Amino acid sequence: MIPVTLLYAGILILLSVLLANQVLYVRLKGDKEPEWRANAVLRVQANFVENVPLALVLLYLLEISGSPRQIVHVLGGLLVVLRLLHAWGMSKNSGANYPRLIGAQGTFLLMSIMGSAAVFFGILNM
Repeated sequence: MIPVTLLYAGILILLSVLLANQVLYVRLKGDKEPEWRANAVLRVQANFVENVPLALVLLYLLEISGSPRQIVHVLGGLLVVLRLLHAWGMSKNSGANYPRLIGAQGTFLLMSIMGSAAVFFGILNM
């Protein structure tokens, strides 16, 4: 059986490649881009690389610990949507905006929920 996490890892790695290419594009076309954009695309990629691997490891651990497949799909799907919102919000506007806020804070909330579930399952299996 292929783990559900594999699907979301694949989707998120493709998004990671897209974000890395966006950084490359802005560096190559830097003189034609708004001044704020170079910093924004770097921050989007850095935030992605900082949070997504940990979230995927936790998602996988929850999956192999016996979490229902539907829950793992919901958590994985939310992670994808939240990272897309964050990337979209950061790349379209230099200032604070709702997609950016929902994407970033939603990711932190999702990771907190997943971490709490991991602690709960860990205590149950002691």
